[in-house]
Amino acid sequence: MLLSHVDPEAVLRSVRRIRELSPTAHVLVRHAQGPGFLDEVHAAAAGAEVLVSRTAIRWGTFSTVAAVLEALAEAERRWQPSHTVVVSGQDHPVRDLQAWEDGVRRTGADGLLRQDHRRYDERHTYRWHALPEALGRWRPLLAAAARATRNDPVRRLVHVQEAGERTWVVAHARRSRPPVPYRKGTLWMTLSHRAVARLLTVDERTRRFFATTLIPDEAFVHSVLAATPGLRVVDGVTSVAFFPPQGGPHPRTVLAEDVPAVLTTGAAFARKVVAGHSDEFVRLVDAAVDAERTRTTPAATAVVERTAP
Repeated sequence: MLLSHVDPEAVLRSVRRIRELSPTAHVLVRHAQGPGFLDEVHAAAAGAEVLVSRTAIRWGTFSTVAAVLEALAEAERRWQPSHTVVVSGQDHPVRDLQAWEDGVRRTGADGLLRQDHRRYDERHTYRWHALPEALGRWRPLLAAAARATRNDPVRRLVHVQEAGERTWVVAHARRSRPPVPYRKGTLWMTLSHRAVARLLTVDERTRRFFATTLIPDEAFVHSVLAATPGLRVVDGVTSVAFFPPQGGPHPRTVLAEDVPAVLTTGAAFARKVVAGHSDEFVRLVDAAVDAERTRTTPAATAVVERTAP
C-alpha cells in the first residue's frame, strides 16, 4: 500500500519494481490528488490498483491516520491480504521482497513497527487542535504567539511544516486519562490481517483521543496494537530513511552514496526517492538486489540436487 501525493512516474517505477520482486503481491496506490494525478490504466499497466481518496491529508493532524485506515479497509475489501505493507509513494524496494516476506511470516509477528522509545509526554498530555489553514497568512503574528507561550504550562502554539504547507496548532492541558498507553514510532509498517482487523475496529473514544494528540500518525497504530492482548508486535524496520545532519522533521533525499548504508539496515524499502536526484540510487540498489537474487537462487538449486536420491 503506497500513500502518494507527488511524482506519479516515480510511484509507477516503484510499483513495477515491487511486482517484479513480489509477483503475487497486490499493490494499492492511494492518493487524493484527483483523477488526473495517476489514472487506473497506467497503474494497471505497472501492476497496481488505485484508490482515489476524498480524505485530504493535512500534515500533523488525524487526517493521515484517517487516510491509512481508509486504505487498509479498501485493501481488506478487495483482497483480504495475510499481510499489508504500508509505505510512502516515495519509497523504493531495496531487498528481495519474496525472501523478506517469507522472513516476516516466519516471525509470526502481527506488526513490524519501528519504535521510538523516547518520551513524548507533551504530545498527549496536552490537547492539540489545528488552526484554520487561512491563518497561515498571519505567520509573523503566530510565530510571536508561539514564542510568548513557549513556557506556558496551559496554552501554547507550535509550528510544523512540510512541503511548503504550514500547520499551526494550539494546545491546552488535558484532564482525562488516555484510553491506552501512549507509544510512538514511524508510520511505515508491516501488519498482519489480525492487526489490520484490530485497527479497523478501534472505538470512537480512542480515535477522539488520538485526534487531539500531536502528529497522531506516529502514535495511533503503535499505541493501539501494543495495548491489544494476543497481538505480537516486533520492533523492526520496514522502510529506512536518513535525516539531514542539522536535524529536522523530514527525511532527506536518498542518493547513490547511501546504497551501502541502506543495504545493511535490513529494511525492505528506502525513502525518500526523488525523480532525477535519486535515479542513480535506484539503479545501483536494483543492481545490488538482482545480484543477491542471482547468488541465492543457484545455491538453493544445488541443495536440492545434492539431497535428491
